[in-house]
Amino acid sequence: MFNTALTGLQIFGIGFTFGIAGPCIFFCTPVLVTYLLGRKDRWREALRDILTFLIGRLLAYTLLGALAGLSGSVLRRFINPSAAVLIGPLSGAVCIILGILVLVYKEPVTCACGSTSGRKIYGYGSLFALGFILGISPCAPLAVLLLEIALMSKSLFEGASYAFCFGLGTLFSGLLVIGALAGIIGGLVTRLVKSKTATAAFRIACAVFLVLLGAWLILTSTLFTPKI
Repeated sequence: MFNTALTGLQIFGIGFTFGIAGPCIFFCTPVLVTYLLGRKDRWREALRDILTFLIGRLLAYTLLGALAGLSGSVLRRFINPSAAVLIGPLSGAVCIILGILVLVYKEPVTCACGSTSGRKIYGYGSLFALGFILGISPCAPLAVLLLEIALMSKSLFEGASYAFCFGLGTLFSGLLVIGALAGIIGGLVTRLVKSKTATAAFRIACAVFLVLLGAWLILTSTLFTPKI
């Protein structure tokens, strides 16, 4: 039991470090920060948005860990590059949806107004889906870690627990990094962009960036992914 807890703590540390300097952050951070800046929600709402995305990714990591604990061969088939052909288009579609949400819903969303509940459901759902999609298609370092978990784990529950520890580490580091960047950049934007015209132009620019990024993901994954 002690060795299992110690291993889980070590994997948590790996996840925390990975969340700060891992390759996924170079995609996740620009998308989330752009979405948050375009929405211009209050900091509590922004924190919920970030947490929603990270929880979706955490769930995906835990699922992969469970597969690793169940059978290493099942995991290897699940994370095979040929099985991830749809990840790019799905990620691109979600980015486009987020861009549309930024463009259509101009005002920050508050829980007090019942008419905005539907908007937030779409926003939360899209962020959760994006986090899950990115998490279910692991990068090379994470794939190696999952294979190590497959070797260490003796059951589905143990594999899921190790992966959950890793995902929890990425969740905390993601909150720190993405939350800090969104706060810093958001503060600068608030000071520099004061007029309604400038605010609208900035919001449109954020929306266009997300839509173009989504279109780029769809095109590149369609054109450069080998046919199965």
